[in-house]
Amino acid sequence: MTMSPPGSSGTQANSDRAVPVLAVRNLCKSFGAVRALEGVSLEIDAGEIHAVLGENGAGKSTLVHILSGIHRPDAGAVLLGGNPVRFRSARHARRAGIGMVHQHFSLVEALTVAENLVLSLPGQTGWRYREADVAREAQALADDIGLQLAAPDEVVGALPVGTRQRLEILKALAGGGQVLILDEPTAVLAPQEVDNLLDMLRALRQQGRAIIFITHKLREAKAIADRISILRRGRLVATMPAAGVSEADLARLMVGDRPPASAADTPVVVSRDEPIALEISHLHLARKNAVALVDVNLEVRAGEIAGVAGIDGNGQRELFGVLVGTHTPTGGQVKIGGEPMPRFSPATALKAGIGHIPPDRHHEGLILEMSVGENFLLSRVLLDRLARRGVLDAEAVRKFADEQARRFDVRSAGLDAPVRSLSGGNQQRIVVARELAPRPRVLIASNPTRGLDIGAAAAVSQALRSIAREGCAVVLISTDLDEVLSLSSRVAVLSQGRLSAPMERPFDVGKLGLMMAAAGTPA
Repeated sequence: MTMSPPGSSGTQANSDRAVPVLAVRNLCKSFGAVRALEGVSLEIDAGEIHAVLGENGAGKSTLVHILSGIHRPDAGAVLLGGNPVRFRSARHARRAGIGMVHQHFSLVEALTVAENLVLSLPGQTGWRYREADVAREAQALADDIGLQLAAPDEVVGALPVGTRQRLEILKALAGGGQVLILDEPTAVLAPQEVDNLLDMLRALRQQGRAIIFITHKLREAKAIADRISILRRGRLVATMPAAGVSEADLARLMVGDRPPASAADTPVVVSRDEPIALEISHLHLARKNAVALVDVNLEVRAGEIAGVAGIDGNGQRELFGVLVGTHTPTGGQVKIGGEPMPRFSPATALKAGIGHIPPDRHHEGLILEMSVGENFLLSRVLLDRLARRGVLDAEAVRKFADEQARRFDVRSAGLDAPVRSLSGGNQQRIVVARELAPRPRVLIASNPTRGLDIGAAAAVSQALRSIAREGCAVVLISTDLDEVLSLSSRVAVLSQGRLSAPMERPFDVGKLGLMMAAAGTPA
């Protein structure tokens, strides 16, 4: 493994290098008692894709938020073309040529493509807005970077995820941006959309743009990056050429002396003699402007993890909604422990013993304005258990939250800290801890490790294995085929609202991949 000292280029001596397009020197940032960045120095060259890796809470988001003008550093300097800059806002950074695409998109879903572009295109704000001019300018920019743009009059909320991301990239590069920052850009994409994104980034690199690629996926970093930098607990521990380091070396650098827990442990296997905990029979769901579920059948035994694989947008949200009671099917039946669901509502599902890990922790799993401790309690079952005569027992509440934080290694400034201040991995650990605490009979988990680093993902995966071994039936709905294969005893594919017959181990990965891409026909 070839490794440079923190802050060095990893390619050649600084004296022989051109001035980097973007650099930071001894950058420091704290949030209360939490040191998010401590003395970080880094250089990004023009025409380079630079991957930044690290566990959740390592400081990646803080670093790019400073570079994009969202946060201001406590100490240190940001240099653009060799000149010190201090951004007052994200708009200020964008005008200087630095654009950022966030993991959670900042588009206004009720507006059209053209109206969203107005928010970024120079000279097209306020009373000077002319939709035809915006459409022409946007199309010229899209053609320049090889990006397929949706029709200007399409409403953003109706666009697929990959198209929304392309629109975000277009916004970030509007006005001649030379530095593009992507925060976990593949976390929401289907496999073929990931390939399209990486091809587009390579084209942008050829144009001389500098790209900072924040990711947890080591394989992607190796595939796309020229150099890789590793952050650990707010410090830069290494910068190196991507070609000279293995995935195993990157994992060790990310976690330090702690060996990362394996996400490929032996899957939970159950006997055919175990009772059926969840039975879905001839399920149909018709919803306006949504993928319909057509004749879905599935049986899951107590103690089993049954995987439902598929590319995003093929009915995953609809199946999740039916099983947790937010959608009422138009036909078919769902039984829990042999008893039919009398009606479909969240309260009915909860009473039947169904827990769930939602696909979007920010909108469906947490209340970001509330504290860490309060978010541990967002469960009617837990509230009932921790109350005496209808009044919460403060001592029992704090003891419960403390126990869960320790058990799931939730790293925060304390139970009173706002959950918004936590990294994505720590936020997800809270959701998982809360949903597993009541010991549900059936757990519906949708993309439970999306956007998590290897350590946090392994912790969530191990939690799912543990509760399955205790007898819980787990339905794992995921667009990450590796996750499904590592955890599941059987795997079915959801394609265009139809669920295939489950495939047993050992899995035919090639066949599963073809079925996910709709090149195969679900049985």
